[in-house]
Amino acid sequence: MIQALVRGVSHGSAYARHLLRGNHLPADLRWSRPGAPPVLLAHGFLGTRGTMLPLSERFQRDGRAVFSYHHGTFQLRSLRASAQELSEHLERLVDTLGVPQFDVVGFSMGGLIGLHAVKFLQAHRWIRRLALIGTPTDGTWVGLAGVAVVGLVSPSVWQCLPTSEFVRDLQAAPLPHGLRVRQIHASQDAFCPRPAPLSGIDSDRDFIVLPGGHSSLVMAQPFYDELRRFFDEPDPSTTSDAAATAEAAAE
Repeated sequence: MIQALVRGVSHGSAYARHLLRGNHLPADLRWSRPGAPPVLLAHGFLGTRGTMLPLSERFQRDGRAVFSYHHGTFQLRSLRASAQELSEHLERLVDTLGVPQFDVVGFSMGGLIGLHAVKFLQAHRWIRRLALIGTPTDGTWVGLAGVAVVGLVSPSVWQCLPTSEFVRDLQAAPLPHGLRVRQIHASQDAFCPRPAPLSGIDSDRDFIVLPGGHSSLVMAQPFYDELRRFFDEPDPSTTSDAAATAEAAAE
């Protein structure tokens, strides 16, 4: 218990330091694994691009080109509007870079935005795999704290509540065929209590819970390791083709 508390305080302090770095970060597009899709990171509520910097640096060390997406100051606007902008941002990046698809990480509210984009805006055309880390797919009553502070000017805090139309629509809509989604959660996450697995995912394979709190999801190495495994797993078609080739060679 004490160890978990110390870990939570440490990760929370690191998260706060990176939060203060804001959204104006130097670009670094090292890409030493040309065959690997680039990664796009979407931060959470009241977050900044700085909060995603530890994940960004880890992906870069592993040879991935990394981009981060900023939802606007404090993410006060509608999550539907943010999802539309995310979808347009991905399309521009795909056209500019000449790559077919991205791997996307959505942290907390950023995951809700990514999920809405693939379910309602056909953003799966530009996304190979979507990782939702600490994403309240069942909604979260912690959103009431945001309602009390900015509820008069922010649709997004209302949309995060478990009773919201946004959450109900998100749960009811199917995942696009062929899109692989993994949910990764922290066992001591007070901001995003563990939701049910999304309909359409393989809960034994793609619903992961690791020790830690909400900030641990973007600060702690084990969560990054899980993201890396997810993005590095071969596609089923690749595995099938390799097996067929091996079988033909054996004959």
